[in-house]
Amino acid sequence: MSNWYLYKPVVRQYLQFAYSPEGRTLITTFISPRIFMGLAATPMFASSVSSALKKKRAFIVTDPYIKPMAFGVGRVLQSFGFNTTVWDKVVPEPPISTLKPCAQAMEQFDADLIVAVGGGSAIDTSKVAWALYERPDIDFKLINPMAPLGLRNKALFAAIPTTSGTGSEATSAAVITDESYSPPRKFSVVHPELVPDFAVLDPSFVVGLPPKLTLGTALDAFAHAVDSYLTHSSFEMTDFLAIGAIKLIMRWLPRVLSHSDDIEARLKIHEAATMAGLAFSNGGIALTHSLGHSLGKVFSIHHGFAVGVFIPYVIGFYAEVSDKYTELAKELGVNEEPLQKALVLKFLDFFKQVKAPLTLKDLGVDEAKLREKLDVLAEYAYEDICTPMSPRPISIEEVKELFLNALKGEYGW
Repeated sequence: MSNWYLYKPVVRQYLQFAYSPEGRTLITTFISPRIFMGLAATPMFASSVSSALKKKRAFIVTDPYIKPMAFGVGRVLQSFGFNTTVWDKVVPEPPISTLKPCAQAMEQFDADLIVAVGGGSAIDTSKVAWALYERPDIDFKLINPMAPLGLRNKALFAAIPTTSGTGSEATSAAVITDESYSPPRKFSVVHPELVPDFAVLDPSFVVGLPPKLTLGTALDAFAHAVDSYLTHSSFEMTDFLAIGAIKLIMRWLPRVLSHSDDIEARLKIHEAATMAGLAFSNGGIALTHSLGHSLGKVFSIHHGFAVGVFIPYVIGFYAEVSDKYTELAKELGVNEEPLQKALVLKFLDFFKQVKAPLTLKDLGVDEAKLREKLDVLAEYAYEDICTPMSPRPISIEEVKELFLNALKGEYGW
């Protein structure tokens, strides 16, 4: 078991109770950023935040490929009186080694606004670096989501996503890669204070996104929405957002994939990703992501494809103990019996329509390699912080079985 705080058994058990229906009768919170949407979203955000800050020193975090967009955001902020600087050293699936240098650069600039411009890696890097900037005394591995962290004494935080999928612009989580493990593994830093103050959904930032990246990130959002809806930790507000996100993605993703410059379709998918992020951040997420985190790191598979491929398989696993899938089926207009099979077939038809992978073999995973790595895959997935949110408790052997089912295309009927 990892020494990260969230992976301690007692903490996992506490979170499992706190997010259970029984725990939610005691206290339920819903945390969201202030969200700006549309082609004028960036200047509207800049105008809104400028009146809230005295120093107006904006530290923009991005990667080398998105840097031109980050400079564009900087120019908008400058027009509202901000001094800006761009830190462009974000790398995919951010390793621990990148976090302190980013926090130190924030300190040197004396920022009172942190702006993440990019995909999930840029936003997640920014979140943890911001926490270290605000609290250089903490070990981010030991962040306790139940204890106050004390952010926002130095800076506010804004996220401007350039992909439509991770939902990190609306969530309390950041996913970091710990390279001290072999193979490296993903861990989560989770705290309600990590939810950004502002999210800017400007479709111009995602127009022209390549089809494969568009599909992969949309599958991430789709997994957020479906899995959040099916967990025992969801509730009415998150269910409403999850269903809305599922319907938007199923309606608009085919159009986005065939017309990459369609502003209306891009905005719909951008909104769906944030809705799905709000759903899972407040309502929980389970096995699609614990399995996908493990698969993605061990086999170097894009996160969205790694989590999305497990959607049909976890439905069958959950169905043994939960009938929530029947409500999802009815929401999506599925009435044929048996409902479980009909719902999975509806998702499979959608996956075929958008050319999404249906099995691990479709992702290039060889059966011999999977069996060789099955023990470490199962260990990483079983210990993942998302696993306790599963409506059906799972064993190591059942984790292995799910990996093999997803390899062979066996859906549990």
